[in-house]
Amino acid sequence: MSSPQTAPNPQQPVSTTPSTAVAAPAPVTTGGDGGGGGTGRAPASPLKRGTALVIAVIVTAIYYVGVSGKLSATNSWMWTMGLLIVLCLYLGSVISGRALGIFIGSRNLMSLSRFQMVAWSIVIISGFLTIAFRRIVLLGNADPFKIAMDPHLWALLGISTASLVGTPLILQNKTTKDPDPKAVAQTATALQASGGQVAETSASIEAHRQGNLYVNPSITDARFTDMFEGDEVGNTAYVDIAKVQMFLFTVLTIVAYCFAIYHLLVGLPSKPTDADLQMPPLSQGFIALLGISHAGYLGSKTADHTPTK
Repeated sequence: MSSPQTAPNPQQPVSTTPSTAVAAPAPVTTGGDGGGGGTGRAPASPLKRGTALVIAVIVTAIYYVGVSGKLSATNSWMWTMGLLIVLCLYLGSVISGRALGIFIGSRNLMSLSRFQMVAWSIVIISGFLTIAFRRIVLLGNADPFKIAMDPHLWALLGISTASLVGTPLILQNKTTKDPDPKAVAQTATALQASGGQVAETSASIEAHRQGNLYVNPSITDARFTDMFEGDEVGNTAYVDIAKVQMFLFTVLTIVAYCFAIYHLLVGLPSKPTDADLQMPPLSQGFIALLGISHAGYLGSKTADHTPTK
């Protein structure tokens, strides 16, 4: 219901002068994405504003070292691999504020599954691009990406992807559980005794944990040693043997495959054929080794390592 209007008093003069009080318009702040309204994001730092340019420069450099006739095939491959590493370090610095930020997950911990996925991606992509560019330079190939891929190589990528995707799916079941306060206190004591987390307390662990999963308070607390520690509150202060095994097997197989790529490129004849410029095959033993290590890695995550209430 609308409120009743008050009749004007005939003895009071009615002002006919228009009101000059005008409400000041509310300031409009555009967001970081260029949209209007709302407070939006904080202004991007100079490092972030130049992200597109830096990526374009790195991609251009990869193309240059690939098609340059001044570099040997092995030097071209090493330069390409180095530029991909620089790209990953740059993205980590821009997005997470850490050079190794590409390895850091949502729990502010460095992830072993991320490490092995990034490492294998750099090795395989750099080798594939080098061979593709060599096909252009040496063969004048109109279809440089028509490179035969060994089925075992696809299996390797599938295993790495399964670990990266399967890890959060397995750990998701542990976010609904609450750890025993005694286990929290024991972990806090162990972390303080190790000297790595001197400020860690039971209250801090309780404030940041996700169910039974341990969470670092800040992204700046992420360490490379996170890759070898347990995921839960009950075992985060201890070495996870399954992770150590997977790390060693990953490094071993990556070094061996890098040697296979190097051997292929350094042995290229002056006039190679199409069959000479193919990705080196993987042995069945490689896949068995990685499959066992990844199975142990994922299997250890299914077990509960923290007493619950």
